[in-house]
Amino acid sequence: MKRRDKNVFDRRRRELLKVFAAAGVGQGLLRASPLVAGTLVSRWAEAQTGPNKSVVIYVPDGAIPNLWYPSADLSSFPVMSAPYAAVRQQCHFLRNMGHHRGGHGVVPTIINNSWGGDSFDVNMGRILSEGLPFSYVNLGVHSNGHGTLTKDNGVEVPFEDNPFNAFNRLFGNGGGGGASDPRGNVIDVHKAALDALRPRLGVFERQRLDAHLAAIEQVQQRLQSLAGGAGACATGPAPTPFELTYDTFEQQAKLQADIIVLALQCNLTASCSLGLGNHQGEFSFPYLNFTGIYHQSIHGGNNGDPSYPHFSETRAHLSSLSAYLIQRLTETGLIDSTVVCEVTDMGDGDAHSSNDVPLIMAGGGSAVRRGVSNAGGASYTPLHLIHTAAVALNAHQHPLYQGYASDVIPGLLA
Repeated sequence: MKRRDKNVFDRRRRELLKVFAAAGVGQGLLRASPLVAGTLVSRWAEAQTGPNKSVVIYVPDGAIPNLWYPSADLSSFPVMSAPYAAVRQQCHFLRNMGHHRGGHGVVPTIINNSWGGDSFDVNMGRILSEGLPFSYVNLGVHSNGHGTLTKDNGVEVPFEDNPFNAFNRLFGNGGGGGASDPRGNVIDVHKAALDALRPRLGVFERQRLDAHLAAIEQVQQRLQSLAGGAGACATGPAPTPFELTYDTFEQQAKLQADIIVLALQCNLTASCSLGLGNHQGEFSFPYLNFTGIYHQSIHGGNNGDPSYPHFSETRAHLSSLSAYLIQRLTETGLIDSTVVCEVTDMGDGDAHSSNDVPLIMAGGGSAVRRGVSNAGGASYTPLHLIHTAAVALNAHQHPLYQGYASDVIPGLLA
């Protein structure tokens, strides 16, 4: 008698168990290298229909509405959202959105319907990442301090603000904090596990493994280049990790975005979050025209100019970093299988308002209406955005779904 699946996740679980059983790979080998597990499920992952990955991007302190909202058909963008023009076809900009708890100090509840429980990234990790090496990955750029976005069973989980540590945790031997040195050749630490795995792989899986290793080495080369080390992974002196100062904010953000894309591409996890700064705006971009802290660019530093010259510059820069992650997901072919939610903690950043909140959903393939800006409404909040994302991912079917809102945002899903 044919077994009836309770839901899509019940079927996925059985399919994954079959993958590992057919390869004859034991838990010891899987623990020895996250890449082994990721490679084994590559064919299974590509066979999945509909979006099955989640990314949340946090940008602090809202925006100025008239300098943010693009036209309904995304044919024109004001200064603060202009960087998204390059990825407009992947995005839906929400309009007239409210906030369930707008203002400073609310970061732990932006993607959580309480001060306890699991935040959305953790909840999606429990649901979407079952069978993968990492349940969720939460990275940041000068994001720690004054609250964290991620909560696991009610416990705050700090952002990993160091891209060297993030890379080592995900791609180092055993996935542990200090198990390998990110300044050496990361592929070498997997050699024993990979040598044991290769004879058990089919042609498809071997091709995917080689592609994953090449992509990992490219990111490691960028880490080494920024650190002043050698360009090749296997040769040259071990570089010293660069100091994580505000001068390298952009490089850090792009590296963290690349690491997130790699983690998804190599099937290490299906749930990631990226924080770009913290809610108090205690960071700066010394390489821009405005060199003061972000918070000052929002309040007072514009001398009453309604065009907000300084806030326009700094917010547009953060927009470009968010758009970079969306672009990388697009370039790697992950955008249709990934639902991206950009969230923030207020509407008008200068007024600390709870209306006209700048929110974006991107990706999602045919499940999400993209390339427009017309869904939304004052009664909908970031919690409705992430609930709508859960529906697009079918995660609301899963018994572990925590539930963050009861309604989807009309017009956002296809």
